[in-house]
Amino acid sequence: MTLDRPLLSAGWSSSNKRPEDAFLTTFMETLRRDGRRLCNALVSELDALGPARRSWNPSSQPVVARLDACLAKGPQETAYLRGAIAAMKPYLSWQRAPGNPAVNNGKTDFHYRHAFCTLVGEDARVPTTRLRVGLLLIDAHCFYPLHAHAADEIYLPLSGTATMQIGPTPPKVRDPGKCLLIPGNTPHAIWTGDHMVLLAWAWLGDIRGPFLYHS
Repeated sequence: MTLDRPLLSAGWSSSNKRPEDAFLTTFMETLRRDGRRLCNALVSELDALGPARRSWNPSSQPVVARLDACLAKGPQETAYLRGAIAAMKPYLSWQRAPGNPAVNNGKTDFHYRHAFCTLVGEDARVPTTRLRVGLLLIDAHCFYPLHAHAADEIYLPLSGTATMQIGPTPPKVRDPGKCLLIPGNTPHAIWTGDHMVLLAWAWLGDIRGPFLYHS
């Protein structure tokens, strides 16, 4: 999976047959710089991915119409990742996560104002049963309710500032460019402010375990 930086610096052309490689390799570089155990574990998993690729299956959601605004703004640390996403943009398969079934049968504000896509996973462009990697887009002034899942998770905010709660600690403003580590079964939530937020995410460990909303 490891690629040389000279190949990446050649640009983010969407004509590249495997534009996801630029994104994944740059994501790995960020994880290596972080150096924490979970980040290193994800690097090892990504480095072990094979060459197989599934066909792209593009689809969209309403919030994705404003993706370009996220890709145009952010710190220098995430510029290459945002450029790599721009190259993949025509091919991505955006979906919506199920809402909390206990609230309005799941048809919540968050349900309609977010989208996610999976790049690495069982049915994704890069096939594997060991992990999932993708993108999450949340509209401005939106609340991703408190939830938890069995898998360990890594968030890497790429654009936009959000307030996040992870476990019992008080909510904290999180700027883009730094990895956030969420152990499995740890409740977490996200509040966005005046701008929408774009994050890279990854699941490791028990990726098929339960996903539950918390009241």
